[in-house]
Amino acid sequence: MANIYKVVTSVYAEIFKSVSDDVGKSKNNTVLMGSYVKILDEETENWQKVIAFGKEGWIRKDKLGDSPDFKCFFVDVEQGDEALIEIGNDKTGLKILIDGGPSDNLSRYLSKWQYKYYFDNDKTVHFDYIFISHFDKDHYNGLIDIINDPHYTIGTIYHNGIAKFNNEKTSFPSMVYNTELGKKIKKNNNDYLITQFDSLAELNDLQMKGGMLNLLEKFTSAVNNAKQQGRLKNFMRLDHTKTIPCKLINNKEFSIDVLGPVLSQTDEGFAFKYFKDEAHTINGHSLVLKLKFGDRTFLFGGDLNIPAENHLLEHYQANNPFEADVAKSCHHGASEFTTEFMAQINPFATVISSGDNESYSHPRADAIGCAGKYTRSARPLVFSTELARSSNVKTNEIKYGMINLRSNGKDIIMAQMKEVVTGGDPWDLYEVK
Repeated sequence: MANIYKVVTSVYAEIFKSVSDDVGKSKNNTVLMGSYVKILDEETENWQKVIAFGKEGWIRKDKLGDSPDFKCFFVDVEQGDEALIEIGNDKTGLKILIDGGPSDNLSRYLSKWQYKYYFDNDKTVHFDYIFISHFDKDHYNGLIDIINDPHYTIGTIYHNGIAKFNNEKTSFPSMVYNTELGKKIKKNNNDYLITQFDSLAELNDLQMKGGMLNLLEKFTSAVNNAKQQGRLKNFMRLDHTKTIPCKLINNKEFSIDVLGPVLSQTDEGFAFKYFKDEAHTINGHSLVLKLKFGDRTFLFGGDLNIPAENHLLEHYQANNPFEADVAKSCHHGASEFTTEFMAQINPFATVISSGDNESYSHPRADAIGCAGKYTRSARPLVFSTELARSSNVKTNEIKYGMINLRSNGKDIIMAQMKEVVTGGDPWDLYEVK
């Protein structure tokens, strides 16, 4: 029998060692919606024998289908952000990365676990979209190895268009900027950043003029190589005026709304409002993305901060495009947030991605508390990659704290791995409602 695979289509499915009188006996595994299982020869009227994650067992046939729905993996990249999203199958679906963390955690996870089959069989993995919320190391450094890797092809890399410079490096006196983000001007007592890039050609032009930070030069080189090798199709800046085409997947609409950054009109053209200092400006103009699959919504806000959230609230006024069922906490659970913006997001569940960097103390107590307070749920859910992480005291091996999300466009479940598996159930699992 040729290898046949099916996908779990219920919110989760229990797998049993045996079946008697149409009832599963002795549970040996639990798999989440969207997981693939290998079909074996044995079956009954209502049950199918399968292999799931190396274990044989019996699963009800009505829990199996042909194409996964919405899957999101909040990968533990320690002090940084990364989300891998898969919707549908390889032929008709989408694969998306939102940020990449500060190190090689993401590339190791993809090559050693998520796409090990592709690597072992020398197959390519195609990412339709890669979104870089902003060019801080903890959001994009981990993408450089992936962009350089010939195992990956990429449709479009989207970014916010703000580069980082070091004036001491430049050999062009005319390119000496008055901030590390470029040229700042003043209009009506407000400061605006006018240095920006839209395309790869404009990024290359900034690099040629000198002064770009070493890490951004390394990223630029990787993007150029991928483009020249035919592995990258597009490289584009996003703001709230840009749109991304919707797509019908498994007869459900998938869309991405770009809610930020919101640019301002100046005499020099559209520019970024300057928030307090360089760090607040590049963080505050992160990409803000609202994903929708079927009836459910998911918000990714990069490293938004207090002046940025006030800027967005002022722009959208009485409208509230930010409400979402699940939100990725802005800025790793920092205290830099407004309760007004949190109240507008109003999620059922929040995910905080952070690491053990004690100088930041993320996630902060007020961020965790407010994530629970400003919610639609009677039992709000707050997940943390850092809190989900554990280590074996005997071997000192780290068990990374990935947060899993699954949705069929109506139901949402979220889960993290238990530190110790008992009773054939490896998941600490919740329904989002």
